Amino acid sequence: MLERLKQIPPKVRLILVGAFLIMLVIFIVWEPSSKRGNHGSNAEDSDGFTVSRNESGELILNPEVMDTSRSIYKDGEWLSYDDIMKFASNGELDLVSELWALRRRCPTGYTIDQCNEVVKAFLLDHYPGAAGEKLMAMFRKYLTYEQVLRSYELPRDIKQDEAYELIKKKRREVFSDQEAKLIFGLEESERQYQFGLSDFMSETKNLSGDKRLSRYEDYRKAVYGNYYDAVVKREPKFNKYETELFLRENDMNKLSAVQKDPQLRSIREKYFGKDGADRIEKVYKDIEAQKSKETETDREEQAWLRANPNAKPADRDKAISAIRTKILGSQEAEEYGRRKAYEAEQKRLNSK
Repeated sequence: MLERLKQIPPKVRLILVGAFLIMLVIFIVWEPSSKRGNHGSNAEDSDGFTVSRNESGELILNPEVMDTSRSIYKDGEWLSYDDIMKFASNGELDLVSELWALRRRCPTGYTIDQCNEVVKAFLLDHYPGAAGEKLMAMFRKYLTYEQVLRSYELPRDIKQDEAYELIKKKRREVFSDQEAKLIFGLEESERQYQFGLSDFMSETKNLSGDKRLSRYEDYRKAVYGNYYDAVVKREPKFNKYETELFLRENDMNKLSAVQKDPQLRSIREKYFGKDGADRIEKVYKDIEAQKSKETETDREEQAWLRANPNAKPADRDKAISAIRTKILGSQEAEEYGRRKAYEAEQKRLNSK
C-alpha cells in the first residue's frame, strides 16, 4: 500500500471501456466465497492471528508473524503515514490496489487469513503508535467490508450505474463517508465520469472542436474534483492526442485533405514534438501504402477468377499465389494469405 510512488501506469481510454470493467469488478466482488476463500476475517483473535495489548495499551504481535512480515517486506521505501493520507486523498495512491500488492507478496501456500495477519504485522511494524493503529482500524474495516459484499446479493435487472450506487451505499455502512472517499474516492469519480460520458458527448456534439475540448476539461474537473490533477498527470500523451482528435472530429470532417493535413500535423506536434509527428506520419503512410497494395491484390485476384471460372483448384491457387507475391512480396504475401484464410473460416463459422 505504501511503497514510494513511481510513475503510475496508464489508465482508461476516453471511449466507453468502463462499462465492461464495472461488470467485471461486480462479478469478482460477488464471486461465491467457496471459490475465493475467506478474505474478510477481522476478529482481533482470528485463526492464527494473535494480537493483544500490553500494560501500556500498545498492540503486540506474535513474533513469528512479525518475522515473516519483516522478511517479505524488507525491500522498498515506504511512504510515511502523512504521505499515505496526502496521496490517497488527491488520487495519486490507490489504497485498495496497494493492499492487494501487499497481499501478493505473501508466501506461497498462505491462506488469506494468514496473509492478512502478515499485512497487519507490516502496518504495526512500519507505522508504530497512533499512525499504525489508524491504519489497522481502516484495514479491519476493509476486511469487514469484504465480508459484507460477499454476503450481499445485487438486485437483478438493474442498470450498471444503479448497481454501483448500491455498492457505494454498502461501503458507507462500514466506513464513514470521509474514510470511503479516502479509500474509494478516485474509483467512484472514475465511474461517475464513465457513466456521464455518453450524456456529455451527446450534449456537446454540435459544438466546435475548441469549445468541445474546453467543455470536456470542465466536465472532468467537475467529476474528479481534487483528483483532477493526478488524473491529468498520469494520462498518456497518446490518450490525450486521440481524445483531442475525437472531440475535433466534426470540424475535421468538414475539411478537405489539403486543409486537414496541416491541422493534424499541428496536433501531433503539440503532443509528440516534430520527431514524434514525423514518426506517426510515416506509420500512417505505411498503413495506407499497405492498404493500397492489398486493394490492388484483391482486384487482380477477382479479375483472374472471373476470367478463369473453370480453373482447377491447383491452377487457381498457383495463380492467386503468384499475384500476391508479385504485388506484396513473398513474406507479406504469406501473411496476407493466412489472414484471408482466417477471415474466410470465420465467415464460414458465423454463417452456420
